[in-house]
Amino acid sequence: IYSGIYKNVGKEVFATTSVAVFVWAWNTLVGGYEDFSGVMHDPLISSKIAAAIGLPLTIFTTLSPSLGLLLVFRTNASYNRWDEARKFWGLNINHTRDLNRMATAWYGNDSSPGSASAPKQIAKAIDPAEREYLLGQVSLFTWAFVRSMKRHLSPPDEDEEDYIAELKSRLSPEQAEAIISAVHRPNRALYDLSVAIEKLPMHFLRKDELNKNLSIFE
Repeated sequence: IYSGIYKNVGKEVFATTSVAVFVWAWNTLVGGYEDFSGVMHDPLISSKIAAAIGLPLTIFTTLSPSLGLLLVFRTNASYNRWDEARKFWGLNINHTRDLNRMATAWYGNDSSPGSASAPKQIAKAIDPAEREYLLGQVSLFTWAFVRSMKRHLSPPDEDEEDYIAELKSRLSPEQAEAIISAVHRPNRALYDLSVAIEKLPMHFLRKDELNKNLSIFE
């Protein structure tokens, strides 16, 4: 009942259902009805003025082919839109996974791409606590971006409270408030992710590779 589709077509479905129920009830009262045993019962209201409501079958016979084609085209278009959205969301998952994988693998790697020491991959001494914190920030803001994107694509009042509660439980108060109060929340989370990547101690060419994964989301 909280789906955006239900909310968009709810009034139309309710109106159609109401008319159908009214026609069924009226025809039962003035025209009688047949029970599950096949026994026909007399109408409850017998009057020359009251008559059963109905439409000639010619209308449905004439319009059925057109309605069938329209239904097929609409179904195909809906499926294509759903499939395209699923593929794009899958690409988001793949790129965010690649981003965190590369950040973890390249953190503290003192070799630069194309240099003589690159094949050796000499790792410089790093502080484990600092490494855990900085990589944690990259992972955290990656989650914040994906969560903000999900919230951005959802109906306005679908999970606003849950979204705010999750951000406040994982991010610092300043970071959470900055994203929540932003005009475009995914872009704000993407900016924070860019800042977290910039703080990583690695060669600038490697940072460029990480930023390429971010530019895809813009």
